Amino acid sequence: MTKLFFMLFFQLVFLYSNNIKIESKEDKINGINFVSPIKKVSVNCILSTKRVNANWIALCPFAFMYPNNPKVEYNVPKNWWGDKPEGICKLNSFAKSNNQKVLLKPHFWVNQQGWPGDFNLDEKNWKLWEHNYTHFILNMARLADSLNIDMLSIGAEFKIATKKRPQFWNCLIDTVRKVYKGKLIYAANWDEFDKISFWSKLDYIGIDAYFPLLEETTPNKEKLEQQWKKISTTLEIFSKKYQKKIVFTEYGYRSINKCAWNQWEIEATPADKDINLLAQQNAYESLYNMVWEKEWFAGGFLWKWYSNDNASGGIRNSDYTPQNKPVEKIINKWYLTN
Repeated sequence: MTKLFFMLFFQLVFLYSNNIKIESKEDKINGINFVSPIKKVSVNCILSTKRVNANWIALCPFAFMYPNNPKVEYNVPKNWWGDKPEGICKLNSFAKSNNQKVLLKPHFWVNQQGWPGDFNLDEKNWKLWEHNYTHFILNMARLADSLNIDMLSIGAEFKIATKKRPQFWNCLIDTVRKVYKGKLIYAANWDEFDKISFWSKLDYIGIDAYFPLLEETTPNKEKLEQQWKKISTTLEIFSKKYQKKIVFTEYGYRSINKCAWNQWEIEATPADKDINLLAQQNAYESLYNMVWEKEWFAGGFLWKWYSNDNASGGIRNSDYTPQNKPVEKIINKWYLTN
């Protein structure tokens, strides 16, 4: 009787431990950032993401701002269909029907300036901007809650605004929690994350992980991994400090020369120039090798995936998208096993 009891006990322990392992794999965020379609699309636009085993989709509607101006514009004529509430609703339903979770991650474009990290105002206009921004994010939060969207980002790459207005962001999180039941995250730029003061109030630490690694035309995988080892150590310590897992709210590399260096310096290079498919593959694989299976790492959203799959990417394209490029096989392998 005793022998039989112990045999059954150890079998249960074995099964239980295996189930935990399987659940942890399923919980990994194997995500893509989905580019808002210009016009109305069908469910087929999301189905292509299953080719890389994506289990999360980030929807990225744009809001618009202006230099030295507190205005925040959204749902205006220049917004694409996928940016608007109708598009978000449809794309969310497409993802859910494809058994994928959804992150609603608003992006921000400053007219005549571009990057929101440089956005700055005087004291009077900061107060007005905070009012307008809160109105916008609360509308996003109510929409996300009504659609049972799994996670919401409260902002992205506001490098100056997060430094100058920490109390605003803390209050904003409290306000959003009153109307939205899902997980909350903020998408910090790679050189901003360690200066954010409100990580403890969020569910994850979000980083747009465009860390400069190597200034080589075709970066060597082993050398890239040496650079990632240093970054990984820093991120692990940071994760433990806040007792929060880290999500790469954006990560990825163009299929272009020097893709693993200062990526913002090559953004203006046309998509048919300096094509380097091997550079993209090496950069992706080194990231996966050094980060993806770490305990502190919850997963990430690659940048980026287009709705018109047949006409996107390809071996003659140096843009970020991995679509129809050799790197798809690498992503597929890691997303399948993690």
